[in-house]
Amino acid sequence: MRHFVIGNGRLGQTLFNSLKNSGEEIADSIEKSDIVWIVIPDSFISQKVREIEPFLSKNHILVHCSGFFPASILENAKTDKLVSLHPAYSFSKPLSVFPENIFWTFQGDKSVFGYFSNLVKLWKGKIKKISEKQKAYYHIACIFASNFPVVSLMIAEKLFEKSGIEFNDIRDGLVNPVCLKVADNLNLKDILTGPAKRKDRETILKEIEFLKKSDEDLSEIYRLLSDFVLKNV
Repeated sequence: MRHFVIGNGRLGQTLFNSLKNSGEEIADSIEKSDIVWIVIPDSFISQKVREIEPFLSKNHILVHCSGFFPASILENAKTDKLVSLHPAYSFSKPLSVFPENIFWTFQGDKSVFGYFSNLVKLWKGKIKKISEKQKAYYHIACIFASNFPVVSLMIAEKLFEKSGIEFNDIRDGLVNPVCLKVADNLNLKDILTGPAKRKDRETILKEIEFLKKSDEDLSEIYRLLSDFVLKNV
């Protein structure tokens, strides 16, 4: 298969490098390719499909790497071989090859799943077929897992600053052990501590009211997260 990659961001560069370093053939034009990858911000995918449509044929396989949008966002193309292939990985910089053990989701034309399954296995990754409906749940889960923990730490850093404590001074004793426990595959519910885990509603309410005096948005975030723990742990 000959590949043509559209997109020069961190994922686009990593994909191009991984294909090339895995011995896959890289085409110098869409017309000379078998698979066209669209690896650009989600909001521009449909527009890009319209732009390249004159260069596509019914035999092309058209792929995007959006976590949220389904393969059907590509449906204005001439081909019916539409695929959404998404890596559950946070790319902070372009890489020469995909890291091992990345979990990929495939949604789209099942007739080409075998090819992409073999490609992912070549990169020593894992792959699973999901439905269009499941895709939204999947991507939102990815955001909760990879982005929101960082946001929580940013909030904590802000609050520690108000308490007169440097975040770096408390990182080793408080933050790093939790990260290590998650990495060690411990049951997530067993890692949790604090008033919500203890069902200490009185303390939770007092802290919600305290936060509300200075930051209503943060108070609401604290309330919602505490409610989730109370209901689910």
